[in-house]
Amino acid sequence: MSNDEFMKQQFLTLRDEIRDSKARIFWLLIIGIVLVMVAGYLAAEHPNAFANAAIPFLLLGLMLSFISEQNNIARAGRYLREVVEPRIENLMGWEHWLETKPRLREVDHAFVLGFSVLFLVFFSITSSLTLVQLDKKGYEVFVWATGISYGLGAFCIAVALWRHWHSSTAIS
Repeated sequence: MSNDEFMKQQFLTLRDEIRDSKARIFWLLIIGIVLVMVAGYLAAEHPNAFANAAIPFLLLGLMLSFISEQNNIARAGRYLREVVEPRIENLMGWEHWLETKPRLREVDHAFVLGFSVLFLVFFSITSSLTLVQLDKKGYEVFVWATGISYGLGAFCIAVALWRHWHSSTAIS
């Protein structure tokens, strides 16, 4: 296999990876919305079943999955910009072109920020509702354990978001 053919295959593979990650993000959002609605319904219908307590953990898992997929896209794009496109002579590749027009990336950053804010609002609401529900039932040990678990989960998400935001907005 020639070097040109290898670079072409790398480009096609990375393009497919980006397309697949975007499709997974779409389905992740759809499935996440449905799961949160179903969990909310179960929590309302069966308040003794700890369904409320599961919703923040579901949101944590969804957010980590979202960050992972966004990171896959950013990583593939960076590789295209830094490794594949410099080997193409006399042509400006997609990633380099985007770097010359930062306004075109504003929507991507707004999407990540918007989804993150929406997630944090849902996480805060469901966490507080669960803690209030557990407190009303007199489960003080569960309140503390759940509160600590939610706090650690929120810290994990904050670190992941911080690292993702800096890696996805960094210009090399």
